[in-house]
Amino acid sequence: MKNNKYIINTIIVVLLSMFLVNCADDDNAEVFDESPTERINAQKLELRTALKSSETGWKAVYFTSPEELGGFTFFFNFLDDETVEMTSDFDDDFTLLQSKYDIVLGSTIKLSFTTKNDIHKLSDSANPPDADLLGEGYLGDFEFLYYGIDEVTGDLIFRTNRTQEEVRFTKAATNEVQNIIDSKAIALELTDSEKSVYQNVIVNIDGVTEVFDFSLNVNRRFVDIANDADSYSFGIAYNETGFTVSPPLEIKGEEVSEFTYDAVNDKFIADLGSGNSAEIAFLDAPSNPTDDNLSVVQPDNVYGYIDDFLFDATSTSFTFRALRNSVNEGLAPFDLSISRIQFYFAISGDETFNVIQYQLLSAVDGSIIRLNHFVTFENIDGKLILIDDGWSDPSLAPFVEAIDNVLTNSEGLYIKQENFTVRFPNTVFTFTSAADPSFRMTTYAFQ
Repeated sequence: MKNNKYIINTIIVVLLSMFLVNCADDDNAEVFDESPTERINAQKLELRTALKSSETGWKAVYFTSPEELGGFTFFFNFLDDETVEMTSDFDDDFTLLQSKYDIVLGSTIKLSFTTKNDIHKLSDSANPPDADLLGEGYLGDFEFLYYGIDEVTGDLIFRTNRTQEEVRFTKAATNEVQNIIDSKAIALELTDSEKSVYQNVIVNIDGVTEVFDFSLNVNRRFVDIANDADSYSFGIAYNETGFTVSPPLEIKGEEVSEFTYDAVNDKFIADLGSGNSAEIAFLDAPSNPTDDNLSVVQPDNVYGYIDDFLFDATSTSFTFRALRNSVNEGLAPFDLSISRIQFYFAISGDETFNVIQYQLLSAVDGSIIRLNHFVTFENIDGKLILIDDGWSDPSLAPFVEAIDNVLTNSEGLYIKQENFTVRFPNTVFTFTSAADPSFRMTTYAFQ
């Protein structure tokens, strides 16, 4: 009996083993019905088919590094299995250029733009937005990892190869290239150099109004806003009606994600619903004025505009640059040009001994001519008033009057100690005309 029982148990174990092996074989047949190569090829085909499926092409808004840079809009039209044409709002060249692309295997299926086109402008380390990103460029990528198709929107979902930032390709409008061109016109309305340098964000929520100073780094498309209580930073991406904000700006529980340009009132407005709103407007004076004009005129303080380093600073306004160019045109026949404009205050503690000094560089021998405009000063209503007190060489005064007339205008100057630096660690102060708030000169502090 024991032997029979042993035989029966053995038979049961063998049958169970055979059953489990058969089940495993069935599972293997289901999971590995396709080989890895076949699955990869299927994904490649899916992406290649999707890229060519939009008759109007694709639009992508690419924020390369949302913590420090804004977004750039691209138009892609995939013509065949290896050729794409594209343009973008990176610069003012909207020509559709053809280049090559490929779909390759990386950590997943990857769309790679293999020959030079607009997308590579964001990854060019020799083309930075400013000195702080020298050797890094706009931190962009030209290879995008494919993560499938959004079943709701139809967007193609990618992540950048290096930083894993999400980028979505959305089916383009029939006039997408024109939309990109129009977005540049919108950008000019926000950055118009002939308008006031004073811009503010005015937020109205539940009957309470808050005002923030608005500072846009034009090249980076990155914004800082601040008042005495709060500060925020965000990137922007232009479109044909205004611009989007990323990450969305959250103020007092309200999310601001897009501003639309109101041409009639020359404002950018975000409708937050329920009567709440946010708007960006140009003002004639700072909404949060400082008293930096008082600290500037302390004994032996020196502030200098250095042409080699500050002419192209984003805080130096177009109007100032235009006047500097006008001065240089007048000096050119004498082989001279503006090298520096420096303010010296309360020299040796004497409040009556103050100078605006124009340093003129000779192209012949590199020597410097120092032209001094002696001034006295007053501080009135938060402004520094510089008053004529004679010239070291009156015969040279007419050559610099285009700038000097603004600096010594009776309405005065708004002074601000900035929270950024330009190339060097020196504290930066800006001098903005109260009479013409489109004039702003950037200086280094030398004390």
